[in-house]
Amino acid sequence: MTGVNRDASSWDDLGEQALIPLSQIGCDAFECALLPIIRDLTLTCRCPEGKSWIPIYGDAEKRWGARTGLPLVHRLSQIVVTLVRIKGNALDVLDPADQSMRALVTRDEQLLLLMIHHMRRKHLHAGCDFLLDLVDGDMDAELMEEALRFAERHSCGAPQTRKHDGVLGGRLRVVR
Repeated sequence: MTGVNRDASSWDDLGEQALIPLSQIGCDAFECALLPIIRDLTLTCRCPEGKSWIPIYGDAEKRWGARTGLPLVHRLSQIVVTLVRIKGNALDVLDPADQSMRALVTRDEQLLLLMIHHMRRKHLHAGCDFLLDLVDGDMDAELMEEALRFAERHSCGAPQTRKHDGVLGGRLRVVR
């Protein structure tokens, strides 16, 4: 994965409030589209009386359809609820209403998106590393279970190996 900075000391040099461009963390378009949902869900968890869950589900349904969008928000909400339980206000996410910040990510947002990125590709060890960084080394079984459920439901499948000639998988041969 190119463009991903795994060195935690570089974040320490920048400070906890450092922001980096979303485009530099190495996530695909699907994973990048999760960022506003994560921000909305976090805000809703922290202030449930001020924001409704309904628009979050509605936006996801419009974007991905009911079959994908509704389960996506449900699974993602389980991850966010668990993270808010674990980290409380220390979970650093940006305000979803601030349009000037929509292309930037905090360290916590980066770690969460990269955890999802790797787990969707069945790279569980790398996903667990990002999860551990996100929760400051204190593994939470419920969070791991929710992350695995999300990854299973929205999987990219097993990574395919490329042959030396650039062909993925087997070849189709036409016999006449």
